[in-house]
Amino acid sequence: MRRSLTTVAVAALLLVPLASVDGVATAAGQVQGPASAPASPCTLRDAVPPGGGTGIGGVPQRYRFANTPYAGARFDGCADTLKVYFGGYSSPRYAYYEIRYTYPSQLGWFTWKMTMGEHRVATVGGPARGDWNFKVRACAHSIDEGPSCTGWSPQLFLHAV
Repeated sequence: MRRSLTTVAVAALLLVPLASVDGVATAAGQVQGPASAPASPCTLRDAVPPGGGTGIGGVPQRYRFANTPYAGARFDGCADTLKVYFGGYSSPRYAYYEIRYTYPSQLGWFTWKMTMGEHRVATVGGPARGDWNFKVRACAHSIDEGPSCTGWSPQLFLHAV
């Protein structure tokens, strides 16, 4: 079955194998967070920016600061997915988006590098339950100086249960 490049890339970055069920790629064997009260199977939860940011609309709501990409995220318990929405830049000056994230039962920040575009979505199938954080920036490669990036979007918090 065909897996989306985004899901494969996310799983590779998380260092977890992928499993495919009915054509939907999922991260198998992903570290699970501490046990919590069972959630209803169709819980929808959207990320919020505890440190502020400007809401720009969308479903789920997306947030940005001046001169940063936007970011939004939603956990869908019915589909068992976590989706990160990002974008806002299409200039050829930028080569990729960098998404920093934390996820349950793991310390520190991790990084995804995603392709450029106006409206992008990264999907994690079978996400670990618990607290996630996300922030996004657009980056360019410079031969002389290395990467040059925008500021970070607002940091988003999402409780996936």
